[in-house]
Amino acid sequence: MAGSTQSTQFLIAGAITAIFGLMQFIAAPIFGELSDIYGRKRILTFGVGVLAFSQLLFGMGINIAFVPLLFAARAIAGLAAGNFSVAQAAIADITDPAHRAKNFGIIGAAFGMGFIIGPLLGAWLTAFFGSPAVPFWVASALGLTNVIFISLMLPETHHVRSKERNFSMLKGIHNIRAAIRDVDARPVYLANFFYMSGFTFFTTFIGILLVSLHFTEATVGTFFAGVGVCIVITQLFILRILANKYSEKAILRYSMLCVALFMFIYPFVGSGALIFILIPFLSVPQGLSVANLPALISRSVSPLKQGAALGINGSMIALATGIVPLVAGIGSSVIGIKLPFIAGSLLVLLAWFTLFVFGKKRVS
Repeated sequence: MAGSTQSTQFLIAGAITAIFGLMQFIAAPIFGELSDIYGRKRILTFGVGVLAFSQLLFGMGINIAFVPLLFAARAIAGLAAGNFSVAQAAIADITDPAHRAKNFGIIGAAFGMGFIIGPLLGAWLTAFFGSPAVPFWVASALGLTNVIFISLMLPETHHVRSKERNFSMLKGIHNIRAAIRDVDARPVYLANFFYMSGFTFFTTFIGILLVSLHFTEATVGTFFAGVGVCIVITQLFILRILANKYSEKAILRYSMLCVALFMFIYPFVGSGALIFILIPFLSVPQGLSVANLPALISRSVSPLKQGAALGINGSMIALATGIVPLVAGIGSSVIGIKLPFIAGSLLVLLAWFTLFVFGKKRVS
């Protein structure tokens, strides 16, 4: 917010990110299990429609400068983000276990394309129309287009339906319990939780770090476009090459350590040029990690439970993205901008130890 102190900006950044994650924590497991019962296509269509509506609301909130509406829009978007576990389950439906990491990478590549096109298109639309609300209205229109595309073009992938219908708003909490009790998959669930907790520190505060280094809107957009390029290259090409030669764990053994190292380095760079040089050193191993962690989880459950398992994983991720930004926002407002990156790096290291030291006998 214009005119706010730096501490207030940290708190708002943490809170508005946290509400998204907490809503996703509620929605992800419910969406996953609903897709096991009613099919992936119906749930994906609903979720994309809700997300389009949330973008429309966010644009309205910007236009009238009403902060509560911005928070409400992000809460609705968080509910719609439960769709991510359904998309992963749809890919798991049509892919044999040996190739799931590569195909999960396709989702990451699409996300990367959004990182390339989104910031650049958003900056252009804002400059052309003179309103920061316009990009969100365009995003809403694209979401509605996507609803039509899914309805007409996407085939149903899940044909053997689960008959369980035990839903609860506390399903996310039950899923955390289930993840802890699942002896075989527990190390991967916990590793993914710690990893996403760590990386959420980075994603929540990298924009603020760039602004503190006097990046303009154009250079911030260019930074995120560079991240997107690296994600796309990683998940469409590098991941496929490595997945043909190495197992998920073999890749994660090195990719997670690289993420921890370069996340730690970022706040100490102090140079715009070096910030750009570091992009591939963090983005490439990040792309490898986020594709291979869910692939390990998918391997550990039956075909009938792909949606539920990836919903559990979605709960773990959403809990991370809900709690971490709030804690980071409060801590950074007191200690400074370096804290989120140092804490994030340590959490990624904890994820590595969970997977390769504490859980090495459980996960193959």
